[in-house]
Amino acid sequence: MARPTPEYIAEATRFVETKIHGLRQLSYAEASLLPEVDGADVVIAGQKASITTFRQTDAYQLGDKILVVVLAANPSFFGMTAFHIERGLVFSPTEPVRTATELELQNSGG
Repeated sequence: MARPTPEYIAEATRFVETKIHGLRQLSYAEASLLPEVDGADVVIAGQKASITTFRQTDAYQLGDKILVVVLAANPSFFGMTAFHIERGLVFSPTEPVRTATELELQNSGG
């Protein structure tokens, strides 16, 4: 598979950001009802991509918070590697929803 083009990167980023924007509207209770994994294959800028949303209730060092991550992956090199874009949100029962940090995303397996 070819390397992601600048067009793919821009469109995939917009796709992920739009999905995150919609998820940001959820309450903690609503976020807790999301499936653990939900995904689909799509075509972005002429390239195949897998869009996956993950919900983790036992995320590393987040206690009772919920981590929701949206990942756009573009497989390459015969599926052995993948270019990916990911963004996440942290839902808390007592605090407003916030953007996940890079460290939180890394600790979640991203």
